[in-house]
Amino acid sequence: PTQQPPAAGGYPGQQPGGYPTQQPPAAGGYPGQQPGGYPTQQPPAAGGYPGQQPPAAGGHQKPKASDVTSKMAGMSVNEADVGHGTIKPAATFNAETDAGILRKAMKGIGTDEDAIINLLVTRSNQQRIDIAKRFKLMYGKDLIKELKSELSGNLENCLLAMLVPKEDYDAKCLREAMKGAGTDESALIEILCTRSNTEINAINQQYKLKYGRSLEKDVVSETSGHFKRLLVSMCQGARDENATPNMELARREAQELYQAGERKWGTDESKFNQILAVRSFPQLRATFEEYIKVSQRDIINSIEREMSGDLREGFKTCVMCVRSRPTYYAERLWNSMKGAGTDDSTLVRVVVGRSELDLVEIKQAFLTKYHKTLYKMIEGDTSGDYRKLLQAIVGRN
Repeated sequence: PTQQPPAAGGYPGQQPGGYPTQQPPAAGGYPGQQPGGYPTQQPPAAGGYPGQQPPAAGGHQKPKASDVTSKMAGMSVNEADVGHGTIKPAATFNAETDAGILRKAMKGIGTDEDAIINLLVTRSNQQRIDIAKRFKLMYGKDLIKELKSELSGNLENCLLAMLVPKEDYDAKCLREAMKGAGTDESALIEILCTRSNTEINAINQQYKLKYGRSLEKDVVSETSGHFKRLLVSMCQGARDENATPNMELARREAQELYQAGERKWGTDESKFNQILAVRSFPQLRATFEEYIKVSQRDIINSIEREMSGDLREGFKTCVMCVRSRPTYYAERLWNSMKGAGTDDSTLVRVVVGRSELDLVEIKQAFLTKYHKTLYKMIEGDTSGDYRKLLQAIVGRN
């Protein structure tokens, strides 16, 4: 009710035609602006910007689904799988000083677990290996043996996993999965179906060096059928690595997968093996997109319908890693802790093994999928110094 209408020309203090002190733009635009656009901007050539096709009659055209698929599938392996670890190398690092801290933590009566944990989670795997070498040089003792004598249980297993090269630990896990009565097929799948060519070749070498045995021969003796064939294929470490997908090949092989599964009485597992074990990740991404068009199903759905047992899990793991390794590992972590009891070997293997690679992305995938942080899940499923160590590696979201 008390509001006065503005005077002619605007509110008090306002200049006619604009706000206080505002100058009208010079002819052609604001200072420094070229006529017709922003500074240094060139007008588009007839028909659009370089490489742009003129719009068809009728207005702007939506991009074709096949074009989008091609671009998605065309992501290089590095672009698709780039990740971030929760553990970084210490910027200022002195192996001799660190060896002294560990020696002090284990000397005398009792062990200072906090000092050991706080040191090792702030060093990279290579730095920890350097500390172990320096420890032996300085004290004439093996750091791993010293820790074994001071610690026990899951805390010991987790710390020791942090002190050896990644391929050494993978080789150890594979050997443990196959020796003695029974075989841990899920561990074989998790390691052999998810690692890169470089990692598989390093594991093969380390397995032979450490155990004097052939990894492939052990796999053959411990598994059977089409599952054995899949793991033998994975042991070769020779998957195609071309980053640019062949769309014609993707269409053809999508049709072949459809004919081998959904369209067939029974399933031709060897055709699935041939394609899933050989083709590069970008090629498989393109094939899976084409498969949906052919079958009107997702490839995972078809695998679940057509396969069973360990072979089904192996093929599903291949597909999940092609799409998103972090999502696959998030699922492995959830399954290791859900319900009664904890699968500590899987929990340690994934947390330690991915801590410098993509654990940041795994944590995000875990939260997105299960609406709970990995940190919180570990808190409720583990205890003591073991919990403290795992949470220190994972970190809060």
